[in-house]
Amino acid sequence: MRVSTLNLPRFGAGIGLARTALIAQRLGLDLAALGRRSVVIAGSNGKGSVARMLASLFAGAGERTGLFTSPHLHAFNERFEIAGTPIDDAVLERLEARVASAIADHLVACPGDQPAAFEAGFLTALLWFEEAGADRLVIEAGIGGRYDPTRLLRAPHVALVSLDAEHMPLLGTTLREVALDKLDVAPPGARVVLGRSLAGERAAIETVAGLKDVVVTWVADVWLAPRSSDSLSGHAVRLTHGERGRLDMTMAMHGRFQADNLEVALDVFAGARPDLFAAGWPSLIASALAGCRNPARMECFDRGPGLILDAGHTPAGIGAAVESVQTLLDGRPATLLLGMSADKPVAAMLDVVAPAFDTVIVSAAAGGVPTAELAAAYLQRQPAARVRQAADADAALALACEDGDDRILVALGGLFWAAAVREAWLATTATTCAE
Repeated sequence: MRVSTLNLPRFGAGIGLARTALIAQRLGLDLAALGRRSVVIAGSNGKGSVARMLASLFAGAGERTGLFTSPHLHAFNERFEIAGTPIDDAVLERLEARVASAIADHLVACPGDQPAAFEAGFLTALLWFEEAGADRLVIEAGIGGRYDPTRLLRAPHVALVSLDAEHMPLLGTTLREVALDKLDVAPPGARVVLGRSLAGERAAIETVAGLKDVVVTWVADVWLAPRSSDSLSGHAVRLTHGERGRLDMTMAMHGRFQADNLEVALDVFAGARPDLFAAGWPSLIASALAGCRNPARMECFDRGPGLILDAGHTPAGIGAAVESVQTLLDGRPATLLLGMSADKPVAAMLDVVAPAFDTVIVSAAAGGVPTAELAAAYLQRQPAARVRQAADADAALALACEDGDDRILVALGGLFWAAAVREAWLATTATTCAE
């Protein structure tokens, strides 16, 4: 199912925590019981990757695991998985009908209290996980944490993966305010694992966590700095735990930052399943994660000229992608396929990406910066670049193929553009540009 049947707005009527709790009650959901077996993943970048790693780890431990992530790439079903399988269309439609009915009843009781799309998706996921008997719930938070519906779960295990300047009109005007908003997804008594990029706000986070009776674990205190050797043939990672020792494994996820994400996932798993973290170190962990993937996050395709694709949409996210791409290219020539959403910090992201690529094809996906405008902005930063324009992702791939198979293609700029390029690429059966 490509889109939700509910057709709800992105933002609801004000803060939605009380509203979501009331609708959950109408649906017969026991949020406390669901929360006790939940893990919530918050942060700026890397949430989806950490969530998928955790789902793989819990599955490897024999737990029937439900995974709720957002947004999706190609089909709405992708947001809901149990044991690695997306929800069936018919089941999704049936559960959304239940949510729609509960929302209608709520609007009768509370006129004007309009729910948001994410709230409905969250409730749909909980309905399915409860109905299907999931042992463990891995839930990716939406925007922030303080007013995010996932806060209602009061999950005992929480991760704050990373920190970046995102959604600042909603979350705060400084990185500290953003960090503390996200921290509020954790209830008193919870254990929160914090990624390396939050270190700059450590004092404030620890002060607030102490006042809230939240236990914090910093990955930098538990692990030595990770080693990462990434290439198109595989991503070799070495992690060293202060107590357990060394873990060497090859990941299917590319990008040095995935080693940082892996530390977060492993620390959350250690808190949720200390028995298996100890008994399964390192063989169970390495085998559970060996095939774990997150589509459109430093995803590599080797057909034809080759394609490296990433959906990073913040300055830090796209900066990490550029760094990782340059490692994977290892000096080989590349053509950048670029599209950016108009509601993102376009100027700051262009400042990062433009110095790295001198051959570029610009285009636009849904809600994207107009092609001519994006091309002009790129040339302002890289006047000597060869910049061409394409009407859409299909046209961009066709134009890139005019250069032959010698230049690897790199698609960057945001989620909608990554989805469009990925869909166009997968729809093409040619094995070389000459076909």
